[in-house]
Amino acid sequence: MTQQPPPGVPYPRPQPPANGHAVAALVLGVVSLTGCSFVTGIPAMILGRMAQREIAESGGRSSGHDLATIGFWLGLVATVVGALAVLGVLAIFFGFVLVSD
Repeated sequence: MTQQPPPGVPYPRPQPPANGHAVAALVLGVVSLTGCSFVTGIPAMILGRMAQREIAESGGRSSGHDLATIGFWLGLVATVVGALAVLGVLAIFFGFVLVSD
């Protein structure tokens, strides 16, 4: 048996469901930090921005703006780190090629 709140106390409003693209952006953003930087980082950024737009246009029927934002930033960080790693490997490779000539 559930207890009713005292008179004058409103029922808590249920949270609207999280946007699916926001959840996907967060998952891809977290996975992108494990070494799949370009493969999942760029889709995380795209889905994160898409979800933010959808949530803003939903008029309160959808939630998850924070999830979308975090997913976007995780994807961005992983992509930048991956790009720097590729540039570092290329610099080392071409450095050895120039030194060996």
